[in-house]
Amino acid sequence: MSIKTSLRKWLPLGLAAGIAWTGLPLPGGVAANAAVATNAASYATAAGVEAHYQAVADRFALVIYQNVRKKGVFRAGYLDNYNYKIYADYLTKVNYDGDWNSGNNWQNLDANKDQLGAYVYYDVKETETHYFIGYYTYYPMDDAGADSDRHENDMEGVLVVVRKGAENDGMGAPMLVVLEGHGKLYQYRVDGAGSAIGNSGDDIDGTIRMRGSHPEVFATSNGGTPDIGSFGHNIKKWDAPFNSDFTNSQNFGGIEYIVGTNAQIHNNDTIYNAYNNGGLPVGNYSKVTYKAIPISELWDKRFEIGPDKLFGVFGKINGDDGAGEHAANAPWNWSYRPEAGLATGLIFYDPARLIQYMLTNLGNYSLHYVKRDGSGNNLPGVYLYEHPNGEGRMQHIVSNVGDLRQGLVGDDSITSVKVVGANYQTVLCADLLFQGAFSNNIMTEGLTNLSYGPMDDKATSVMVNVLP
Repeated sequence: MSIKTSLRKWLPLGLAAGIAWTGLPLPGGVAANAAVATNAASYATAAGVEAHYQAVADRFALVIYQNVRKKGVFRAGYLDNYNYKIYADYLTKVNYDGDWNSGNNWQNLDANKDQLGAYVYYDVKETETHYFIGYYTYYPMDDAGADSDRHENDMEGVLVVVRKGAENDGMGAPMLVVLEGHGKLYQYRVDGAGSAIGNSGDDIDGTIRMRGSHPEVFATSNGGTPDIGSFGHNIKKWDAPFNSDFTNSQNFGGIEYIVGTNAQIHNNDTIYNAYNNGGLPVGNYSKVTYKAIPISELWDKRFEIGPDKLFGVFGKINGDDGAGEHAANAPWNWSYRPEAGLATGLIFYDPARLIQYMLTNLGNYSLHYVKRDGSGNNLPGVYLYEHPNGEGRMQHIVSNVGDLRQGLVGDDSITSVKVVGANYQTVLCADLLFQGAFSNNIMTEGLTNLSYGPMDDKATSVMVNVLP
């Protein structure tokens, strides 16, 4: 019996029962196409990997100097009469109001202004040589003086690239910080590990200040900070020392966010007093501790789309107040250099490839994504890769996936598969819900390249068998 016949005979029963593929025997004569074996003495657990990535995110988390703005209080020459909401500049989370309807976040802000906890989302992608840590700042609204600039929900971000090594308790040394704001990316070296980095598809914009292992950045207020040519919560590098004549808007004060284990509730009086001092002494920022939380809680809800849902369309946070409908983009919807053929969301899906395009002199640099705990143990399961040899966008799975569309790799995109763990087996399927053509081999432990084969860039669903 061929593998295709065997799987088709079994499939309806498994689907009808709604169970995972378990215990399916290998058909006689079928061998796995495993080019590189993975023989680990021990394996990571999902909880161990999550704990390690939380520790990595905390170790290199941003110090954020958040400018805040209130009615008529700004640099001479830029005063206006719009009644800015100072708490619209507070970092928080999308469901700050207790629900996952982001279309009411504008309306609910006033009622919740005294209960806003401080949060920053994070995401960790790991290769053999580096960590790529995305930090994403969220605000319930961008409260601008001009109607055309005002919108519900706002999200900006930073990518920190860390070279693995013995530094920082074995987590490595930060080498590069990429700042995102309103669709533009700015690249800054970190002295030491990043000193040799040079220009390639994009240019280095300078060197970023560090506080130990933490990059220091500045976030502009809602409505904008005209004297540095920025606006609407844009993230810039932090400049110091201050200019005593207030020619630098960063003098004006606000909030100094530092990472911690708890999300501190913002104190409106303390923050406003710091800001209202007008920067005397210069750089008067009220300290607030934020908690870094995984952006997976948003990613896992990416299909919750509709008028009363988290997203208005795929990748755009639901919001209909202000001038722009669904104006805030999740990082998987950020666009960079599409004219150069770079895919939407590359900074989220494949940051290693993005940095390789942008810059050169990166040193020992791998494009092969892994998932490991703090001891370097691999997480068992099936790894789906966009490119040959385990490179490009990666999705890790441990059970059947009936629809790969809008996943971490996507459908019709898989070119190599790595199986970690002797008890895992997998088969690719060309169509949704395990229909259509199947891969010729049941893939077992090791790396399988599909290049130019019948299932290269053809899979839309995947079956996973976990042996006892």
